[in-house]
Order: sequence, then C-alpha cells, then structure tokens
Amino acid sequence: MTQSDFNLPLLPCAAEAYLPHDAPMALVDQIVDVEPGRLMARVDIHPDCQFADADGVPVWVGIEYMAQTIAAYGGVLATTQGQPVKIGFLVSARRVQCAVDAFGFGDVLDVEAREINMPDDGLATFDCQVLRDGQSLMSARINVYQPADPLRYLQENA
Repeated sequence: MTQSDFNLPLLPCAAEAYLPHDAPMALVDQIVDVEPGRLMARVDIHPDCQFADADGVPVWVGIEYMAQTIAAYGGVLATTQGQPVKIGFLVSARRVQCAVDAFGFGDVLDVEAREINMPDDGLATFDCQVLRDGQSLMSARINVYQPADPLRYLQENA
C-alpha cells in the first residue's frame, strides 16, 4: 500500500475530516504525510490555540496531539475502507520524555505516530513524537482503544 492508496486529497490536507470530533477540540491542523503504519500531522501554535496560556501551549497537551494524530490515522484507514470515522479512547501514555516545558507561539510542530501493534481487537500501540524543525521535543508510547461499537461501549462502561 502506498500513499496514493489512502485516497486522500493532495497533501497537506485538513485533519479535521479524519478526526471523530470538531473544533474547538480538533487540535491537529493538517495531515502532511501518510504511509502504511505511519501518519505525520502538523500543529501551528498561536495564542488562539485551545489550552494556550501566557507561555504558549503546555507540554502535556502534546499527549493529546499524539492521540489525535493516531485518531487521524484511524480515520484515514476507515475512510479508505469506506467506513465512517469512529471515536477511540486514549488508554495510556508510557515512556513520556519532554525536552521543553511548553510549545511556544509561532512553533510549527510535526506530530508523528508510528504503528507498533494494531491487532483486530481494537487495542493499538503507537510510538509518537512531537518535532520542531526535525528535532524531537516530546516522545511517548501511546496505547489507544477503538471498540467496534463506541456508543455501546460508553453506555456499558459509564
């Protein structure tokens, strides 16, 4: 499978179409690269960003950038297979490493999610990183879960 097999518009493209939620909670801006097992998203940090404070965007939001990059990958896969985009759940973040305390205004971040394990049971593991100018600012191993019927899952586990 190649990038053209994903049937996306010319890259970069808006990430929101492949996410299971809308603004203001759609935090990644664009899909800039996709290939089997990997997606790269982009986030522009500006004062109007969700969760921005006087210092920029707190680094803990990077975990959500990673989770949404994984969600965009799932949305791309679903769309390619003629399926609707489904919600998923961030299960855990392990091996989190940060080189900064915040993402500064004016930063353009590339968020990479690389599939480690994605079995058919809906539980998946990705190695992720947030980069600025090719340098890693944050990395983590992210576990996510996408049940076959998310609404039923929520009702049964609320």
